[in-house]
Amino acid sequence: MATIINNCCTPLFLDFIKHQITKSRKWNFNYPMGKPFEDKHAKIDIMQGDTVHDEFLAGVSMSLLMLIHEKAKQKNINVPLNLLFCGVSMKDKHREDNIHTDHEKDELQDTPIIKVLGILNSDWNHETDGGGFEHGNHMHKLEAGDFIVFDPRVKHRAEDIISDKKRVAIDWTLKNG
Repeated sequence: MATIINNCCTPLFLDFIKHQITKSRKWNFNYPMGKPFEDKHAKIDIMQGDTVHDEFLAGVSMSLLMLIHEKAKQKNINVPLNLLFCGVSMKDKHREDNIHTDHEKDELQDTPIIKVLGILNSDWNHETDGGGFEHGNHMHKLEAGDFIVFDPRVKHRAEDIISDKKRVAIDWTLKNG
């Protein structure tokens, strides 16, 4: 099951984070791992376990996670703060996302986890831009400021993007328990 937490932060805060991310020099094309380059998308690894790849982006992303955590708590939704990974991805209409699961064959395969994901474009409109989120055969439409909490071991994918915008999304993998 996936749950959307609506209106977690202001558009101004999203714009600030997106601006900081888009000027970063730490973009890579490592994901999805094991796929040919043509199937990969741009990503920044911000934090992985105790390793911080970008201190400034780590602080900003944790500030956003705290806002999401507080909003979720108001709705009796558990968003733990036991961080395992944080990253940002950029996709556009030229990158189709395949349905997949995460962490079934890696170091987290036996760890209870959840993921939190949201779009950082403050002007994103799912009707004109696409880019929703499919989880367990259900399409979730995310607006700017919305974040989805989900089990990454259930099949999921990003919906195709239909506009000329680049969609910038942030995700956290959190230990659930």
